[in-house]
Amino acid sequence: MNAQTDIRHSALALRKLSSDVLQLLSSRAALVPILAVFLVLCLLYNVTLPIFDAPDEAAHFRYAHYLASEQRLPDLKGDLPSHEVTQPVLYYALAALVIAPFDRSNLDQLIHLNPDWFDQALNKGYTGVRGQHLHTEAERWPYRGAVWAVRAARLLSSLLGAATIVLVYLIARDIFGSRATTETTRGLTATLCAALVAFNPKFIHISSIVNNDVAITLAATAACGWMVRMADRSREGDGGSPRRFFVLGALVAAATLCKLQGLGLLAPALAAVFLVAPRSGLLMRIVTLLAGFVAVAGWWLLFNWVNYGHPLAWAQVQKANEALLRIPPLSAAEVIATLPLWFTSYWGNLGIELHYDNWVNVVLFIALALAVIGCVVAFARGLPMVGNRTGFALLMIWQLALVAMFAWWLRSYVGTENSRLIMPGVASVAALTAMGWLTLAPQRAQPAATFAGAAPLLALAVAAPFLTLQPAYALPDMMQRQALVVAHRLPSAGVATFDGMIELLHAEVGKKRVKPGESLDVTLYWGALQPVNQSYRVVLEALDLDGEVIGRKMAIPFGGRFATQRWQPGAYFRDVYQLPIDPTAARGPARVQLSLFKQHPQPATAEIDGANTRAFLIDRVKVQAASASPPESSQPPVAVFGDALRLDRVRFASDHIVFDWTVLKPLGNDYTLFVHVLDASGAQIGQQDGEPFDGQYPTGLWDAGERVRDVRAIALPPEARRLRVGWYDRQTGQRLTARMADGSPWPDDIVFIEIP
Repeated sequence: MNAQTDIRHSALALRKLSSDVLQLLSSRAALVPILAVFLVLCLLYNVTLPIFDAPDEAAHFRYAHYLASEQRLPDLKGDLPSHEVTQPVLYYALAALVIAPFDRSNLDQLIHLNPDWFDQALNKGYTGVRGQHLHTEAERWPYRGAVWAVRAARLLSSLLGAATIVLVYLIARDIFGSRATTETTRGLTATLCAALVAFNPKFIHISSIVNNDVAITLAATAACGWMVRMADRSREGDGGSPRRFFVLGALVAAATLCKLQGLGLLAPALAAVFLVAPRSGLLMRIVTLLAGFVAVAGWWLLFNWVNYGHPLAWAQVQKANEALLRIPPLSAAEVIATLPLWFTSYWGNLGIELHYDNWVNVVLFIALALAVIGCVVAFARGLPMVGNRTGFALLMIWQLALVAMFAWWLRSYVGTENSRLIMPGVASVAALTAMGWLTLAPQRAQPAATFAGAAPLLALAVAAPFLTLQPAYALPDMMQRQALVVAHRLPSAGVATFDGMIELLHAEVGKKRVKPGESLDVTLYWGALQPVNQSYRVVLEALDLDGEVIGRKMAIPFGGRFATQRWQPGAYFRDVYQLPIDPTAARGPARVQLSLFKQHPQPATAEIDGANTRAFLIDRVKVQAASASPPESSQPPVAVFGDALRLDRVRFASDHIVFDWTVLKPLGNDYTLFVHVLDASGAQIGQQDGEPFDGQYPTGLWDAGERVRDVRAIALPPEARRLRVGWYDRQTGQRLTARMADGSPWPDDIVFIEIP
């Protein structure tokens, strides 16, 4: 009986807990933790992403810095502090107020473009070098000077992002909720919409950097929220009153003063003139709409017209972006081909070309597909969740206008395949996504669907700084010279010095055999002996026996993140590269070598101190084909060494000897062949000890089934009668066992061969 009572009490407690969770999710109280988590994430993204490594962040900040310092608008016909000064002024004026109290005297020391980043030989697709700007110790904690100003300007963006989330929540509450839906469903939908924005890593990203995209997003969302409220027939008052259209015009103007995209809001605003109220008074509503617009933005339009002959200073805008102009523009098909980038960059591409793993995009695409299916079902059913259909239609008109503007801009300018440019429609996207998911979920499952939609996105948002941002800009673990040697048990310490500045302690390859088309891991242990005055390029090459390059990689150290001019004297680190091998490379040996390329005082390969070569030999590897069984010989072998190496034939010429070998099984180690030339009395009259091919193809790389023809340059005088041959390990002196064709051993593992 007690057990049944306990079970009943547990069930009641669980039911009450579920009810409490549901009540929280569907109430306005849910917005508070969402905003708190969002602001914490913004702070995390703020400090994780190096300053000025977001798209155009340095240019955006320079504009705000100019306004704070000069307290006037820049002359667009003169020398511009940045190309972003052709943007409308509102966001930058707000940022100027925020950064004005901070010391920014060291700003020029922080804004140095990284020349490696612009070198397409190193940075094709902007993925080989990290950091559009050179970063210094001044950016590290504790912050100094202008770094504080940048962080503060980023916090301003975070507050604007938080305000946007609140507006999205209110828009959703005004749009959803009809006779066919409950108040709980309405609240869940609004909560889910807010979470979809707050936990979107891309939205967090633009809310934690200096940029006007977050400002236009807030302003556009405010204008949309006002239109949705005007269209809500359940509210008291005249939604079509001239006063409300005046406010709408002012909000459209505020958006335009954030970014020219704001002009696109005139499309839904003019549609609202016809949709929100009866047709009488149309002219008055249009007039008051335009009056509100002029009252807020008219001064800026007039300023541009007087100074530049156009209300938008359009010639100056085009000139500022002329370097990005596509010639010719993209065709319609080419624009459509960029759609996958619209999707992946709406949730990802944090910073510059920082993408998630493919599986993340696949999961997000499946989630989007479910939302699309749900929207189709919702439209087919007549939008049962939507109570404010006019407001919903105005949101859709804004989204269509925004996409059309984005497609036009993308068609004409390179580097614009980024959905941050359609983020001002975030309320529309969140509303459609939430409606789609909740339409597919039965009413009882809607709380679970809300959680299932928001929780994975939150997990991605939390993980992104640690798994995407931080690794992209992480620096190596630096050690003192001897500490690195001990920590990694290096067999050598100090094998080469380049230009007297960079010391290589040790270098090694990850494996001795590599297949064509694979990559070879190469690890370097090195550091600086003194300050390095420039960025050296690391050049790794694999060359075959003929000296032809069959693999090459040019890179900046530590994955493009740690250029040599950032190295500090006495600090050493471990550095790993992947050297790709040509898919057409033939089977055989290859030498892997390292050199450093410098640009100043003129392009050249760095010198290796005390060496007569500028390439350091790291190791020898084998380009490996498919293994084969050892071929049978038609004649008995001369000898078999170590049960692994068969000597099939020896041929003689006056100035060389040819040894034909068949590998029965891998030898594992590198052995040295000794060849002694004897006269008729057995006296030694000639000798040569050496690895095959002058060491370029050591026996450790020979594979089972392989035939190797080893030519030795040995002169044979007329009195030469016999050879004395054997293999030994140079490290230990141990000889390989030698057997005759019948299996009997050669004395002392030495083979005697008659010279014909």
